[in-house]
Amino acid sequence: MKKYIYIISSVALAFLTLDSCQHEIDTFNDNPNSPTELSTPITLLTGAEIGTITNTTGNLPRTLSLFTQHTNGNQFQSLDYTNYFLTETDVETDWANIYQAGVNLNQIITQFGAQNPYYDGIARVLMAINIGNATDVWGDVPFSQAFQGVNNLNPKYDTQQQVISQIQSYLDTAITDFAKPASANKYIPSSNDIFYGGDLGKWTKLAYGLKARYALRLSKKDASAAQKALQYAQLSLSSNADNLVATFDGGNNQNLWYGFNNQRAGYMSMGKYFIDLLKSNSDPRLRYFAFNTNGQDNPSGVYSGSAPEDADLGASPIGKFAVGINTGPGTPSDGNPSQQMIIFSYSEIKFIEAEAQFRLGNTSDAQSALKAAISASLIDVTGADNSTFATAASSSVSLQNIMTQKYIALFTTLEPYNDWRRTGFPVLTPNQASQSKKIPVRLMTPKSERTLNANATVVSSMYTPVWWAN
Repeated sequence: MKKYIYIISSVALAFLTLDSCQHEIDTFNDNPNSPTELSTPITLLTGAEIGTITNTTGNLPRTLSLFTQHTNGNQFQSLDYTNYFLTETDVETDWANIYQAGVNLNQIITQFGAQNPYYDGIARVLMAINIGNATDVWGDVPFSQAFQGVNNLNPKYDTQQQVISQIQSYLDTAITDFAKPASANKYIPSSNDIFYGGDLGKWTKLAYGLKARYALRLSKKDASAAQKALQYAQLSLSSNADNLVATFDGGNNQNLWYGFNNQRAGYMSMGKYFIDLLKSNSDPRLRYFAFNTNGQDNPSGVYSGSAPEDADLGASPIGKFAVGINTGPGTPSDGNPSQQMIIFSYSEIKFIEAEAQFRLGNTSDAQSALKAAISASLIDVTGADNSTFATAASSSVSLQNIMTQKYIALFTTLEPYNDWRRTGFPVLTPNQASQSKKIPVRLMTPKSERTLNANATVVSSMYTPVWWAN
């Protein structure tokens, strides 16, 4: 068991000690010795991007994939999560990791942003991703008063409505930043930007993509949500080449799904609902999302998923799309620590466009966008389009089919869980062996916030919907 100490100036603690070994593999990328005072934003950016990778491809989306039944927990804490048993201490590390990334990003903005609009813009986009994840799963969270350190150890909680408004404002500022001339910058991001290598065109597209995501997140709250989302989506990612991708060197910096799979083999497998859905449509992504039940990579092999009520250790392991494939001695499902992970994709943008067009009554345009979304996913997952399959899968233009296809395509991200809570699709049957017999619709407030932040908005139930889901 290891002990990690994080400096979290945004939460109620200045020094939060986390001694749970539950999420050790999700701290592989953390540098506890990172300096707090720097003369340039260069290293801060790289550290914040690595932190963002942890927050978007690590424990949080992996845990929530159990709720959406993409995967299933068969042993130990993964089995607890499948049975909807999580405590306020189980989410401490995820909260801490998000706000640790926020500390670095806020330092870029406040200390270096005025003389470095390109760094300022990138930091604001990354802040939108991280705080967006926080508000999506916890609801009200600290933002406007966060990151002040000892000057405010009890930051107030902004409402989720306020947080999303702030996210949109951050993204607007970022877009303005990226349009400024290079001469306005003291430092220009380049190879230290491990996502886009300083390509401001791609950062601008990503900013609009996030604006589209959070516009549509308010489909139950804002009558103009679809129109706004469509407007932003059309300025966003224009091909798979614009995807925001997490890369790993396979050494100390490893794919986090691989790390979990490698260190905790058998804890999780593929979920029955997801595997049955792929099999019923002869989906070509099946052999990429899952290995055979014997851990092999064979399209003619046997694939099966484990149901929430049935801890089936013989079900298909998580596939090479998430964990990579071992091409050397051993079983292919041993995985590859260098496997890339997609954080934000062109496919998601086309799904947003499909839903927006459908809500606006533009059925033909919705169908075209839906087919393009599926094709983009096929390329991401299998390496090639399959027009016949994409045409068949997009033949039904309904909210249910759009969201179900999006649920398939965005496996390993948080979006299927967010979309399910927002739309009710796909239709999932809760674990009938659980005590609640209800799928959780949020995470509860971490214990450190409940006990140490006098201004915390404490929610102790996982069955109280967040604001945008009401």
